[in-house]
Amino acid sequence: MDATTETAAQAREEQAVDAAFCLDFLRSVRDVAFATVDARGLPAVRIIDVMMVEDGRLYFVAARGKAFYAEVMRDRYVALCGLSPDYRTCRLRGPVEHPDDEAEQHRLIDRVFELNPSMNEVYPGEARYVLEAFYLEHGQGEYFDLGQHPIFRTSFTLGGDEEELDGFTVTTRCIGCGTCVDRCPQSCITLDAEGRAHINQHACLRCGLCREICPEAAIEPR
Repeated sequence: MDATTETAAQAREEQAVDAAFCLDFLRSVRDVAFATVDARGLPAVRIIDVMMVEDGRLYFVAARGKAFYAEVMRDRYVALCGLSPDYRTCRLRGPVEHPDDEAEQHRLIDRVFELNPSMNEVYPGEARYVLEAFYLEHGQGEYFDLGQHPIFRTSFTLGGDEEELDGFTVTTRCIGCGTCVDRCPQSCITLDAEGRAHINQHACLRCGLCREICPEAAIEPR
């Protein structure tokens, strides 16, 4: 693939990867790692099912007796990450909403069981109502595709201002020596018309090699 074709393909993917795409991706992965903070203030992570995605919301459930339930109810915040077999990953973090109305909880749980009938084997009959539904409709995330070269990544938001990709930027100290261009493992650094290095943030691994080898210390974290 030549540079022009590669740039066009990347532009098409960048345009297609938005919040709706990422929520559907997480639903397709389904078994996703959820991070919380436990009662001792230590990090905790569990594999939790993404039960449904509707109306721009990502839903999951938890049984009232579980520590995970207590942690989510206490902090009302989670971070999650899902990985597909073809090396695509999506992470999302944000505040958690929890409907307090019992009738609404029952409606949501019934909908979850309708979409995920295997849940009936785990919580048969009325036992399903020991579960409660939570959802995210606000937050920040990132989609990352290691299955193409160069890699592709982009940020997205659920209901809010766009979060800028982290990574590295080139300052005016750049002398255009090309050291970073030659050494970048993803070949995502080029020299612009003024001879200054430019980093394609959507293909950057954020490994920091360019920063380490720059003779003018011209590359800094964003």
